[in-house]
Amino acid sequence: MIRTAGEAAGRTGAHSVPSRYLIARLENNRLKVLTLTARSCGEALPIFGTGRAAHDFLRRGGFGGGWRVRESTAGELISLLLGHLAKVQEVVLDPCPGLALSDARPEGPSKSDFIATLMGEPLLISAR
Repeated sequence: MIRTAGEAAGRTGAHSVPSRYLIARLENNRLKVLTLTARSCGEALPIFGTGRAAHDFLRRGGFGGGWRVRESTAGELISLLLGHLAKVQEVVLDPCPGLALSDARPEGPSKSDFIATLMGEPLLISAR
């Protein structure tokens, strides 16, 4: 199961909604979410369990100006992955700063497995 830092610290009560963090910017008044290109699978979405991890990744990534860390709920992530980010095939959880996916396969759940986890189903990682 995918756990955020808040969940690992024990804040999993009924009123607690775990957040995850994306890197995004506004372009022409539209949200543009940072994705990474991997030769082996197309586009991958980096998702972070803490704002600090997202900030570190952004600071060391050399992505240019305008990008910001953005908190996102499970519902918003599901909506983005099924709609605006439909081209994304993989999710990369807490990637290391400076990660270049161009020659590597991202290590993380598929988009469908990640969405299932966000919807409360257990994450089953299959051998690839």
